[in-house]
Amino acid sequence: MSVLVTGATGFLGQRLVRLLREDGVQVRCLVRPSSDLQSLRQSVGEVLWNGVDVVSTELMDSDRCRDAMMGCSIVYHVAAGLSGSTSTLFLSSVVPTRGLLRAASEAGVQRFVLVSSLGVYGTQAMQSGSILDERSPVDPHPHLRDPYTYSKLMQERAAWEVQQETGLPLVIVRPGVIIGPGRGVLSARVGLQLGPLMVRMGGTQHLPYIYVDNCAAAVRQAGLAEGVDGEVFNAIDDDLPTAKELLRMCRRAGHRVKSVWIPRPLIQPMAATYDWYHRWSRGQLPGVLTPYRTASIWKPLKYTNQKAKSQLGWQPSISFDEAFHRSLPSHGADA
Repeated sequence: MSVLVTGATGFLGQRLVRLLREDGVQVRCLVRPSSDLQSLRQSVGEVLWNGVDVVSTELMDSDRCRDAMMGCSIVYHVAAGLSGSTSTLFLSSVVPTRGLLRAASEAGVQRFVLVSSLGVYGTQAMQSGSILDERSPVDPHPHLRDPYTYSKLMQERAAWEVQQETGLPLVIVRPGVIIGPGRGVLSARVGLQLGPLMVRMGGTQHLPYIYVDNCAAAVRQAGLAEGVDGEVFNAIDDDLPTAKELLRMCRRAGHRVKSVWIPRPLIQPMAATYDWYHRWSRGQLPGVLTPYRTASIWKPLKYTNQKAKSQLGWQPSISFDEAFHRSLPSHGADA
């Protein structure tokens, strides 16, 4: 079997390529002409590297991408912009995805796996304590969130549109916050990082995290499992900690985290005041804190990975405790 992977030199893509090669799958990697292959090659290992084929091209070049997909059974679309303005992320994520899907259909690909994000759900409308699963609605107003969330939801919409037009089998994986060596464990799901200070927002919210190797395994299975075309899968780890528990784990591990606590009842009033001042002052403070965003990201919810387990035959092989300790070195003892 031959598959194609975009974003192969990235944090998640490297692990996915290695797992596929360990399964004996021939892997063709689409990489930008400016990409450095050294880290990918080290991750895969010299023995398995013999089964890796590298194609250098821009994702916007649909003809070149279609030619690269010829003979591939599965396309794993992992590449995505992570930061930038709304227009930048739309051009780097949404537009190429539409072209890749059409190219995959023309090349006779049997399944297209799109890696999206758990952030596309409309959590602001959910009740605290609700279970977030694949049946939960996506955000109806992603433009009120942030450029990344907007781009991922628009990417999904583009994918479903092309799937309807062409009949290309499509599977979407929505990972939670991906942690691992070099990424650390402190994220916006805990609170706002202001220099060395973490402003902890609430603390009882569970953190929808997934270790990078566990995530790669879920993405791999989304391509290989039978009978899952047209499905969406959430990918998160077991035994998720709350924000308060995570900071306690950091301190027990000898990593001092300087933090201040904003109790949950004060978060929305604080966001409303901040948003008012942002508009009144015509942007003296950046518009990063709004009632809509705070209701989306820091609400205490319950998360489940049962669908991925039952239909993909996937299990997170690395426990959260081990994932936590593997991820710690990235932010040092004084984080």
